[in-house]
Amino acid sequence: MMTTNQDNWIQYFQEHGYVAMERVFSEEEVQRMRKEADAILELILNSSNSLQRQSGRLDLVRNKAGYLVRKIQPINDLSLYLSQISVDSRLLDPMRTLMNEEPILMEEKLNYKQPMPGLSFGFETKPRDTDRFPVHNDWAYYRAQNYPQGIISSAITLDDCSTESGPIRIWPGTHKMHLEHESVDIGLQVQPGLVDFEGGEDLLLPAGSVAFFSSLLVHNSRPNISGNPRRMMIYSHYPTSAEMGVDVRNGPTRLREAPYEWEYSRMKLRGEGRDVFSAEAPVWSGLTKQRNQSFFSAP
Repeated sequence: MMTTNQDNWIQYFQEHGYVAMERVFSEEEVQRMRKEADAILELILNSSNSLQRQSGRLDLVRNKAGYLVRKIQPINDLSLYLSQISVDSRLLDPMRTLMNEEPILMEEKLNYKQPMPGLSFGFETKPRDTDRFPVHNDWAYYRAQNYPQGIISSAITLDDCSTESGPIRIWPGTHKMHLEHESVDIGLQVQPGLVDFEGGEDLLLPAGSVAFFSSLLVHNSRPNISGNPRRMMIYSHYPTSAEMGVDVRNGPTRLREAPYEWEYSRMKLRGEGRDVFSAEAPVWSGLTKQRNQSFFSAP
């Protein structure tokens, strides 16, 4: 894995499809991001439960080990601080260099990989044996909406990424390959035989780091067996020349979900509803590692 501590990082990105920058954000900034991530998680989980309706922002799965929050998307309209991070020069300046033009925010999300054993909700969630994301590249999904190949994503680590916590796994150089995907029960997957599904490299980055990667780079992630969340903010930008418009990917979800979130706020003021989750007393606190029982696997 190459980071910007070494020379020729731009050339490295062009050759391998990604580059990592360690400890871009300070510990103080990361702590603030974690607090914002916790506040968003409280809002979305508790509003979903109170209204007995799973939020359209919430990607939640369950199996016999319990619930796990995979991601919440979009997030910028739920946190002023995180919306400011999305336009921070430490993200946009490298993007400008790599794109050679102005980057425009296309989507943003928080990947939690957060186990929630012991929780129950007032709405139904379809059981799922695995939270594994298939080996894929993002453009396999984007091209269905005629999005350009030049999209670049930046992933900010809010927690240290270890082999146990389910880091992003990448297949360097695959952004140069034309890899057809097929539909499987958990999404789109590179057709078997085109890459070694057991290969790839884990991005083991400390909290506050940023990894930039091409939408054509093949990736997935390992299972999170640490018993703790592995939070990561992901911002995806497209080049201005694509002329895609503003908030075309996340805008409909924001408009659809905002009335429910306002209704939950009114319920709280009336003393109604029941909150099932508090970040101040997280349900994973004191959770022992279960090495032989993976909670789930998510990118």
